Amino acid sequence: MTTFRRSVQRSYGPNAISWWTWLLTLPFALTVMSGLQYVTGGPLAVLAVAALQHAIIGGLLLLGVAVLRVVRGRGRALAVYAIFGVVGAVRPLIFLEAGGLLGIPVAPGDLGARILVNLVVCVVVFALTAVGVDLVREHRGVFRRLRAAQRASELDVECAAERLGRLRSTAVDEVLSAMEEAAAAASEERLEPREAARVLRTLAEDVVRPASHRVYSDEPVEGVPDAPPLGRGEWSSSVIGGMRAAPPLSTALLYTALVVPFGLTLFGLSSLLPLATGLVVLLAAGAAATLVPLPSRPSLRLATLILLSIAIGILVTLTGALGLMMSGLDGSSAWFEALTYPVIALGVALVSSLTLRVRSDQAELEEALQANVAVAARIRAEYDRERASLARLLHAGVQSELIAGALALTAAPAAGPETAALRIAEVVGRARDALRGGHEDPQAADEVRALVESWSSAIELRVHYGDGVWERLADPARASAVVDAVSEGLANAVRHGDGSLVEVALRPSGRDGVDVVIVSGGTLDTRGPGIGLRQLAERGTVALRELAGRVELVVVIP
Repeated sequence: MTTFRRSVQRSYGPNAISWWTWLLTLPFALTVMSGLQYVTGGPLAVLAVAALQHAIIGGLLLLGVAVLRVVRGRGRALAVYAIFGVVGAVRPLIFLEAGGLLGIPVAPGDLGARILVNLVVCVVVFALTAVGVDLVREHRGVFRRLRAAQRASELDVECAAERLGRLRSTAVDEVLSAMEEAAAAASEERLEPREAARVLRTLAEDVVRPASHRVYSDEPVEGVPDAPPLGRGEWSSSVIGGMRAAPPLSTALLYTALVVPFGLTLFGLSSLLPLATGLVVLLAAGAAATLVPLPSRPSLRLATLILLSIAIGILVTLTGALGLMMSGLDGSSAWFEALTYPVIALGVALVSSLTLRVRSDQAELEEALQANVAVAARIRAEYDRERASLARLLHAGVQSELIAGALALTAAPAAGPETAALRIAEVVGRARDALRGGHEDPQAADEVRALVESWSSAIELRVHYGDGVWERLADPARASAVVDAVSEGLANAVRHGDGSLVEVALRPSGRDGVDVVIVSGGTLDTRGPGIGLRQLAERGTVALRELAGRVELVVVIP
């Protein structure tokens, strides 16, 4: 019921009337179906009258757009459906006037019945088009924003890993390589203690000390490269790759609702039996279509769905023609079903598939995005931790070892080359063990800063940390909740935002708590909070509201 209500809301939402509303009225179901039999002059005359009528309908729809710009609140739904109904009701009248303007004879026929047919057809198809366009635009926007953020975060992971690799290479590998070369030279060249002491001092002054300074001051300033834009076929491939056959019951009922007025107009109650038979055929054929395995390749999948829809349309046409002929009626009038059913069926298939895919794609892309950001944040924290640890180790550890070794050799001038080589080998061995060893775990402040820095590579951020926040994050459970709140809040900002600046604030709350406040552009999703926010509510108080075109999320963590 919620899905149905949401679809109705989409039908009179911001995409109630669009270019697609006009373009999708080109098929015979809306332009020629109720006029072919009334035009004298052959197919070209019919197309000429239908083309002029269609152009005039376009002008009416533009007028409807202008009206809807000033209609707000509860009256919008009524205004939208009134416009749909008016356009449908005047179509036969415009058809007559178009024939008169072109000098082509057009018979009025049963004008009242024709008005009813067009009114029903326009209201149903315009509403279905509005739902489809709204779903497509929403899904495309979400897909584009999340995919761009996901790509940016992937690049951030690569850049962070590259920086960490460079750090280890310059700070560890180069230093150890120089020291091991010196140890090998001392052994091969049989250096005297004083010469070996000079080598150790040179290593300390010219290799280790500059390396420690370089590591300490090595703040990564290079930006993350811009993520490549969405490819033209990436979104469509994703959507088509997830399409399924149209739901049998809803498609059959919708199509029958469109055809019944037409059948009653032409043949009266005599058409009810063929129409009922056609409904049964539609249900059976639609159910069979859902069982057909679809290829995973998008182009083949779409081709298969089109062929299935055409086959069902032909089957329904043959059934309708046979039923009309058995009732003593003209069966040739059923031909339009072969053209109109595939359009309706594919439209319903797209709407139903997108309805299911919007949330599933959001969840999938958001999960991938958060995973990438978490990895990037971990690598950043590891980088900062290792940078500080290596700088301290090189300066206070390895350099001290080298100097101490040099002093020891200087104090023992009587010792031979073997002692000098042994002493250098010992110093190099201890340095190797220290530089290759593990490092301490990151602090909460490092984790939060790294997480925010990683998100800033995917979206534009402005961050404020309140006084006393870091002390309160000393509690591991509270720090974990803050990390989750920031991650979930920024993921929501990407998913529902409009691409504008996102503001993040961490500030003290209560006696020991922390408030996480995230403000972004965009509008709230009417479907309510997702599982991520519901899980956060188990660890604190969550408030999500829309204020003056901005969405504010406040998570109070005690």
